[in-house]
Amino acid sequence: MRKILVWVISIVVVVFVVAFSVRPILEWYLFPSAEYSAFTPPKAPDYSDLYFWVAHADIQDSSDLIPPNISTEYDLSEQPVDVFFVHSTGYVGPGSWNSTMEASNSEAQSIEYMLTSMASTFNGCCRVFAPHYREAHLASFISDDTESSYQALDLAYEDVKTAFKYFLDHFNKGRPFIIVGHSQGTLHSLRLLHDFVDGKALQRKMVAAYTIGYWLPMDMFERSFSSLQLCSDSQQTGCIISYDTYGKGGYKSVQQRQWYPSGWEITSEQKIACVNPLSWKTDQNLVDKSTHLGAMPVEFKRTIKYMLLAKNPGFKFTELPPVETELLDAQCQESGVLHVTEQIDNPFSNHLNNDDKSYHLLDFSLFYGNIRENALVRTNAFINQPSSTNEN
Repeated sequence: MRKILVWVISIVVVVFVVAFSVRPILEWYLFPSAEYSAFTPPKAPDYSDLYFWVAHADIQDSSDLIPPNISTEYDLSEQPVDVFFVHSTGYVGPGSWNSTMEASNSEAQSIEYMLTSMASTFNGCCRVFAPHYREAHLASFISDDTESSYQALDLAYEDVKTAFKYFLDHFNKGRPFIIVGHSQGTLHSLRLLHDFVDGKALQRKMVAAYTIGYWLPMDMFERSFSSLQLCSDSQQTGCIISYDTYGKGGYKSVQQRQWYPSGWEITSEQKIACVNPLSWKTDQNLVDKSTHLGAMPVEFKRTIKYMLLAKNPGFKFTELPPVETELLDAQCQESGVLHVTEQIDNPFSNHLNNDDKSYHLLDFSLFYGNIRENALVRTNAFINQPSSTNEN
């Protein structure tokens, strides 16, 4: 009996040791091994080469896919507006502080998921363009080496900025546009809005900005923007939509890297922006699930195995699953986070594993139908404005 007890205790100890050591081991293996200055940055992308556009109007890609039960009756066949989509973080290492953008890399599978579950939301109204950029490593958001983090994020933004300039000059050519970002992509998109849009002539060409899945502190509307505001109804144009999704009761204040015109800061405990994607309003009213137009259950194909091997399994989506309607209600909280009905025993429930109940990976796909419809509504509102408001 004593031997059995010793054996059981030994097993328990091993389990605890493994449980508490796996994350440090993974971080040691995947995260950059030295500060930013110890690495040579990857070669910059050439945006005249279509390879450096993961979505483009002249190539067939996953952003062109449409779920089978989504009505396309009101889709705009001429697609009078362009979307500039900045994808979120797929690069988790191992390697340097910035991605080399190789198609064989593990993050290429993540980008495929982002194009399918996020960028495709906008193909009813718009031509979709998404640059391949030297995205910053996931460590840039959690590492104690903040100086290296900021340098990696600055390099990523330089690519996004260069791509946006190329997009404006060579593809967009004066057409109305929408800026879309998620997570790291939102961080860079907010910086784009400051540098190119806010208070400038280009603001008159912007239908809206969907900057989702990264906390947008309300003080940014004083410190970063002089004229841009949050959208407060479904048809408003030239404004910003932002929210960050959690299951009901979920939320955890974290330190976030934020860029302001004065430089990088780490923020926490700040009220953040919330536009409810079921009502497109900024109030704290609970919006019933009867208004939910569909969540799209795209399967995330990058496994732990391929992440550790830093290898792209090469899966390409050829079709989308049907959207599932009336799944959730939604309510903006006093803190600014968006609470939604927790998903149980369905394709969305396995994403709610963290204590904070974050639905980060599903910020777009949970509201796929509502975002798709709203992009059409805002596009129509924009192009039907008096012509004087759309002039350069």
